[in-house]
This record gives sequence, structure tokens and C-alpha cells, in this order.
Amino acid sequence: MREQQPVPSATRVFWCERVTYRTMEADEIAEVSRHMALDPAEAIRFIRLDVRALAAGLPPVERHRALSWVDGGGCVGAIGALHRGEPCGLSLSHRGAWTEWTVRPAFGSPSDVRDRSDLPVWPPG
Repeated sequence: MREQQPVPSATRVFWCERVTYRTMEADEIAEVSRHMALDPAEAIRFIRLDVRALAAGLPPVERHRALSWVDGGGCVGAIGALHRGEPCGLSLSHRGAWTEWTVRPAFGSPSDVRDRSDLPVWPPG
């Protein structure tokens, strides 16, 4: 009798991406950063850390909006969306540039997908 090998199952992972555009019109990409998170809280932590790092240099209105999202209902709502299998994100203007953070649930093997720099850039929005 042959012993059956366990079948690998797909795991829910979360694709995280930060795209910074050179201008507010989001017409030319200046920088892209991607990584994978294993749970919604880890994915949102990525955004929170980035936004906190930018906050000091933001204009007052954008700083207030950014910190309200980081410390308030925005990040809680984003974690809830990810648990429901929905994408989420945040975008901010800063120093004439535009940065968008997006997180999208996906299925895959963490060993196959971590730190993939060859992934396509998602379109804005």
C-alpha cells in the first residue's frame, strides 16, 4: 500500500505594494516597493510604518489625514476589508509627489511568492 503524500494547499497571502509617482498627476513612477504579508495585520503594519515615516514632512491637512488613518478607523477598516477578502489602500500627496499603498488578498504558497520584484505594477485605483 502506497502512503499518500499530503497535497499542498493554497494559503491566503496579502500582496502589498507602494508606488510613488513623481507628480500629483500619477503619470510617471518614481519608485515601487512590493512584498507579501501572511496576515492582514502584518499587511497594514507595512502601510502604517511607511505613513508614519512620511507624516512629519506632510502639509498639515495631509498629515492630519494620514495620522487619522494610521491611528484611527482607517487601518481598522482596512484590516476588516482584508479579512473579508477585499483589497484596501491609502494614497497621499507629499512634496509634489503622490504615493499609493495597496494590499490585495491572494492565494499562493509563501515560499513561492515572497519578495517578488518581477510582479507587475497594479494600475492606480
